[in-house]
Amino acid sequence: MRRFVVFAVLFPPLAFIVAFWGMLQILNWALGEKGTADYGQLVLLPLAYMLALLPALLTAVVDDVLARRNIRYRILWTAFAGYVFIFTPLLAALLTGSIHGPYLFLFGIIGAVPAAICSWLTGRTTPVPRGTTS
Repeated sequence: MRRFVVFAVLFPPLAFIVAFWGMLQILNWALGEKGTADYGQLVLLPLAYMLALLPALLTAVVDDVLARRNIRYRILWTAFAGYVFIFTPLLAALLTGSIHGPYLFLFGIIGAVPAAICSWLTGRTTPVPRGTTS
């Protein structure tokens, strides 16, 4: 249960930080423009929760399964799941072909970084229930 709370609470704002205060600033710098990071973008944080909550919970399910099975490189696999699941809000546009281009793959980083951080914060494995030995 703790894992799902961590992912639901932290994944959307971390994705927001990666997108607006990370990738957008790098893109502006690469284009020779001035930075656009300011606190006015915090108005978009509720929208970030609406868009990123489903990918966060799907990624938490993957992380929980990986933790229960004690899979090696769990954080890496969870980051990959976050990379894939962050595209779920764009699924309709992707299937109709409205969104395309080589830079679309960079969008997955917005989900991979928060997934890795949340997976790392939830710990190595799921605790063993009381009364059982391992």
